[in-house]
Amino acid sequence: MKLKDKIITFVICLIVIAIYALVNSYSYLDNNIKHLYNVYLNGKVIGAITDEEELYNLINKKQSIIKQKYNVENVYPPENLKVVENYSYDTSVNSVDSIYNKIEELQDFTILGYEVNFSAYDGTNATNEEDEEDNSHEAFNVYILDKKVLEDAIKEFILAFMDEDSFNDYLNGKQESLDDIGTIYEKLEILEDITIREKYISVNEKIYESSAELAQSLLFGFDYKEKYYTVKEGDTISSIAEANKLNNQEFLIANPKFTSENALLTIGERVNVSLIDPEISFSSVILEMAETEQTYGTVIERDESKSSSYEEIKFPGVNGLSIQTKRYTEVNGESLSNVELIGTPTVIREKVDRIVVKGKQYSSSWGSQTETYIGSGWIWPTEIPYSITSNYEWRWGKMHNGMDISGTPADSHILAANDGVVVAVNTSCKSYGGSHLADRCGRGYGNYVVIDHGNNIYTIYGHMLQNILVQVGQNVRMGDYLGFMGNSGSTTGRHLHFGYSIGDPLGGGTFRDPMELYRRK
Repeated sequence: MKLKDKIITFVICLIVIAIYALVNSYSYLDNNIKHLYNVYLNGKVIGAITDEEELYNLINKKQSIIKQKYNVENVYPPENLKVVENYSYDTSVNSVDSIYNKIEELQDFTILGYEVNFSAYDGTNATNEEDEEDNSHEAFNVYILDKKVLEDAIKEFILAFMDEDSFNDYLNGKQESLDDIGTIYEKLEILEDITIREKYISVNEKIYESSAELAQSLLFGFDYKEKYYTVKEGDTISSIAEANKLNNQEFLIANPKFTSENALLTIGERVNVSLIDPEISFSSVILEMAETEQTYGTVIERDESKSSSYEEIKFPGVNGLSIQTKRYTEVNGESLSNVELIGTPTVIREKVDRIVVKGKQYSSSWGSQTETYIGSGWIWPTEIPYSITSNYEWRWGKMHNGMDISGTPADSHILAANDGVVVAVNTSCKSYGGSHLADRCGRGYGNYVVIDHGNNIYTIYGHMLQNILVQVGQNVRMGDYLGFMGNSGSTTGRHLHFGYSIGDPLGGGTFRDPMELYRRK
């Protein structure tokens, strides 16, 4: 063999030996490297396993109670659990059972469902101007497994404030035109934005499985605690509601089997007197044609030959009656202050003032006045036509200490309901459009006038424009102009808050229902 051939043969042998050594080297490496899965929880490694599927199967198997409770086929690891494939020479491997125990100790397991987010709401359904709180709330989430639970719960919530036939007619476009006394709904909506997304939900979260349960929480509040009352002899819906800080409508919402505040109660039956505290806000724009009563005024005729205590009704007076169409908005069954009166009312019966003959005037510490007492004649404090948007009543567990009146023409006058002396005036508050419940100017009353009518009887006129026409110490007569209807202070729109109290309304007086002033003796 030539030298050249020997050299070539030697090189080839070296190459074969090197390749053989290299192959054996990789074989050695393969025998020592491990195929693992690192398990991370909240971004931290809690161990390593050799079979990812085995971990998921164990979780699903051991959570049979959860599967039975929620009627689901699978239970999943926590949402922030990550299993990452890896190759390592590290020989420390955890058992699947030990990793499961660590997960169970540190984090909740999950099931697949939906997170429903309700946006924040500014609380335009508050009514109590004197209270520094309103009904606003922050954004919140609820958890469900079936989207239909949310759909049905929203419907149940809405039907607490309107009847099902009207709701279905609105949805199906079957409402009849408003040609006679009646009501149609122009717009229905939930004021919060609602978003829904699929999510792995912790099994320790509150998960709503039924629409009835979710509707109850949305209507009564998430901290809802049932409160019941057993009917006794002589009880009425009104008396039970009043005793439990509810108005009649709220009682009917809590007890849907009763359709009217005049419904008969059975002695011994239990009724729900839980406080209504809605978590969401259902708005309805309503067009209504209804009979409206105008309270008659009082004309005083003086007989100087009689003593100051003399009083005789010469003519009893007749309330007016008309048919008026109006548009207004309700939020959770409560009318907001702005009311739009549409067209000219159709007069059915003209209002005729009462005529009262009184004796000569007497002198008091605030001038020559006619002695005022309930029953002696009070006039309505606004121009007509008007609409009462909120009465003196409980609302959401707080007393609305007066009566809200809206719907009068723009820049209409506010009138003194009876003779008296002005004892308080506030003109420091701006008046602007829209809803601004957070404005606490003037204790929430905005610009106001307080009148002392004698005998410890006071009236207060709130939310007026700044250009009030009277001043402290001024004597006023029944019907005198005090100022103009406005939208100052804490309001949901332009209206008059008319309050009546025994004692100073700004200094510890006891509020009464203003309608008492118009219940004639």
